Amino acid sequence: MSNLAIVPGYALAQDAAPQSPPAEEKKAETDPTELQAVMVSGEIQYRNRTETTAPELVYDQEFFAKFEPVSVGDQLRRVPGVAFTSDIGESDSPQLRGLGQGFTQILVNGRPIPGAGNDRTVFVDRIPAEIIDRIEIIRSPSADIDSQGIGGTINIILKDGESLPPGIVARVGVTRDTRSGESRGNGSISWSGRNESKTLFYSLTLDTQERFNNKDVVEEIFDGDSVGFAEEVARRGNGRGLAQFDHPDYSSAVERTEEQDSRDSRDKSFNGDLTWQMTPESSLRLDAFALSTRRKEHQDTKIFEGDGSRGGLDMDNPELEFQDADFQQDSYGVSALFKHYLGELTEFDTELSYNRFKDDGIEDTFEELRDNLVNREDNNAVDTEWIFGASVTRRMSGFAEAIGIDGVELKAGLFAKNKDRDYRLIIDDGLGEDDFTTNDGHFSYEERRLDAYARLKWEINPKVSLETGLRAESTKAEQAYRSEFSEGGALQDTIDGHAENDVFMLNPSAHIQWKATENDQFRFSVARTVRRPSIDLLIPAFSLESPGDEDVTIGNPDLDFETSVGFDLGYERRFGKRGIFGVNLFSRRISDLIGLVNTGLPVSDLGLDPENFPGSLYSYRNIGEADVRGIEFDLSTPLEFFDLPETGVFANYTRLRSERDDPATGSSIPIDFQPSYVYNFGVTQNIPSWDASFGFSFQKQGESQFVTYGEIERQWYDGNLELFFEKRLTKNMVLRLTGNNVLDANSIQAEAGFDGDNGAEIIANQAAFNVDAYEIERERSSPKWTLTLRMVF
Repeated sequence: MSNLAIVPGYALAQDAAPQSPPAEEKKAETDPTELQAVMVSGEIQYRNRTETTAPELVYDQEFFAKFEPVSVGDQLRRVPGVAFTSDIGESDSPQLRGLGQGFTQILVNGRPIPGAGNDRTVFVDRIPAEIIDRIEIIRSPSADIDSQGIGGTINIILKDGESLPPGIVARVGVTRDTRSGESRGNGSISWSGRNESKTLFYSLTLDTQERFNNKDVVEEIFDGDSVGFAEEVARRGNGRGLAQFDHPDYSSAVERTEEQDSRDSRDKSFNGDLTWQMTPESSLRLDAFALSTRRKEHQDTKIFEGDGSRGGLDMDNPELEFQDADFQQDSYGVSALFKHYLGELTEFDTELSYNRFKDDGIEDTFEELRDNLVNREDNNAVDTEWIFGASVTRRMSGFAEAIGIDGVELKAGLFAKNKDRDYRLIIDDGLGEDDFTTNDGHFSYEERRLDAYARLKWEINPKVSLETGLRAESTKAEQAYRSEFSEGGALQDTIDGHAENDVFMLNPSAHIQWKATENDQFRFSVARTVRRPSIDLLIPAFSLESPGDEDVTIGNPDLDFETSVGFDLGYERRFGKRGIFGVNLFSRRISDLIGLVNTGLPVSDLGLDPENFPGSLYSYRNIGEADVRGIEFDLSTPLEFFDLPETGVFANYTRLRSERDDPATGSSIPIDFQPSYVYNFGVTQNIPSWDASFGFSFQKQGESQFVTYGEIERQWYDGNLELFFEKRLTKNMVLRLTGNNVLDANSIQAEAGFDGDNGAEIIANQAAFNVDAYEIERERSSPKWTLTLRMVF
């Protein structure tokens, strides 16, 4: 691992002793390899072998490079256990071990960053693959890592001048969407270098890329008038078999929607760093990044009505709807990291960083005519974070000798974060009418954290190492909101409020590594991790007609964190020069799951008239538990044992299972959106005599489901096949043709909806599986081919 980890939270289980290395060793560590060997070589890349006590997988940028991924999301599709439930053709919010919605933690250079979602989700499809040095999958955290991340942590390490060979890498490419015929370009340039005395290291990467995704969406709705509906409900089916996506003349749907949805994005990014070796004992590193995304979306929708009979859709007189959206997302961050050796046994690290994320979006809906505006949604979010950290690492050689072991290392530190998020959503409905309505909602959220941690690493002997740690996390939050309702442009009502809460947690962890032989090692880990509540659930504002028309739902600022005690047991086998096989068993016992419940209180407690809302007052509570478990396999090896050293194979498979209580029936159901399995495999073939390579990668995930009041949704995704063909033109130049979604994959979403005037009626119908309607949707994107030329100078 490169010498990036010099601050608390930034370190990822460093194993090196914190002592000042001799000058000649430093020079050896930073001597560059040839940049051509990194970027143009036909050598097949495999998963890195790691020596950390805590379980982690590491994938260098070169592992992904031959498939020319556009974003970090594209890279993560080849990583074990990562699933996506995004729209077809997109890879935005990764779910490690199938757990999303805040269960998976995303770090950049070891630090948390602001995200687009109120649930702290970070959309990685905006992060260009070109600025990445490596990706680290941390299955179980050490005490010096934020405890967020029940499913695990994905740490994205950006390029830096200290680890890069000197030189310039340029890339230019074009991607063609085969179905629409649209083409989009991309380009980047990276420059890295150092001075002659090797006391100053620097790098700069500029990247611009265009992403185009056009989706063909068909949705059919079936209800009690539809032929076959009653039989589907009687057998408690999901409704998928009723759909006739390609044969509307045979459909019994009461409504059919056909939609063309195009999304056109342009990302511009900058990443730079400067490392100064001030003295043999001290270094200072400065980092900065900026990322700007402009995305335009357009939807053309046709809506056909039917009577539920076979072939009863009126395909000649559709209703028309059009939608235009314009989004601008801007992120930037700066940081300073200082390291100083206090003698041969002690190291001091400190960090200060600032990150800002801004998201502006406007979405307009038109009916029948393209200029008949009926609805507008205008949202704005600004999220800023200040982070300060400091730590001391001490090699306790005397203590280790006294107790008869090889070594003891203590790392203790502080971590402070100030987070501010402002969010505003304005919804104008019924535009063009005199009594149009406007809902203007705004909230602000302030989070102040102060964490302290201690981590002890015990080198029992050359074969056994133990790591123990404890992290104390104190979080104070304040929320304020204001909602205004207007009709016909005149203000009708204003509601505002304020709340605060305070949470303190102790999160222990322990990891043990046993090197049974030179090639075999076992790891066992136990750690307590958390999921912080989604910010919008903490805001004490209330939503009318939720979950039923007669109900009201209010946020709860006193929600506790969801917590988990997790266990990992892994085995890793090394064979040959580069081959590696791993298997890992894991379990998570999650407590204090957050759910929507009937408080039993009258809506009059909020000052509302019970005659207008005769249902119930609902809120969020920590009410449930969940069990998550699974097994993970991964293999990465050349086929040298078959005398095929130029053939590489990689494969991984994760089997997932979880159980939680269904809010309607009390029976066991999986955690939302967790697929039953995730796998990918591929082969890479190098042909040295032709200076060429080719290969494929295939990814697939199993069925997942989402259950909430009035809805049971299931999702299926076809497999994704990627291909690449590479020709090395010179020692400084390589040309690659890559294909994505070559099999023209689909996704299917089947939703069973349950109706009722209030939450109690909805739950009763859901428990009895008294389906009101099935909504079945198919999304289809398009195969894409990219031609990329890379040059090294």
